Amino acid sequence: MQHYESELQTLFINTISGLKVSMKAIMKEQGLSLSPLHFMILKNIYETENCTANYLADVAAKDKGQVTRLIQEVINQGLIIKSPNPNDKRSQYLFLTDKGLTVYQHLAQADQKVLKEMRKDVSDEELKAFLNIGKKMLANLNTVISEA
Repeated sequence: MQHYESELQTLFINTISGLKVSMKAIMKEQGLSLSPLHFMILKNIYETENCTANYLADVAAKDKGQVTRLIQEVINQGLIIKSPNPNDKRSQYLFLTDKGLTVYQHLAQADQKVLKEMRKDVSDEELKAFLNIGKKMLANLNTVISEA
């Protein structure tokens, strides 16, 4: 009986690594001193109305301190701004600046090109099945983590 778990682990690690290398290369071409995690922060701010640092920490499964440092880095580069949350004095909403929107849109376009190339020769049905299986595996992993 073959054990596919090791192959699965290798596939995920190599896929994540490949996506990170690709995104880093795209950012370097654009002269940006950002990481793939910075891109994910920009993406979540773009896609989330009334986005907060706590929300980003939850979505990225990172500690609040790390996310706060990442946010400060993109603030320093003029890509996002903070605005007071009128409903909660303890938090602030995050918004892309015009520069941040331009950077995000360019990176998102390049990212989509890479993702499209990655899924070449994979049908919609195959991708849907892969995503459904991946969601089940992630739920299983989250259960194991929460029990630890």
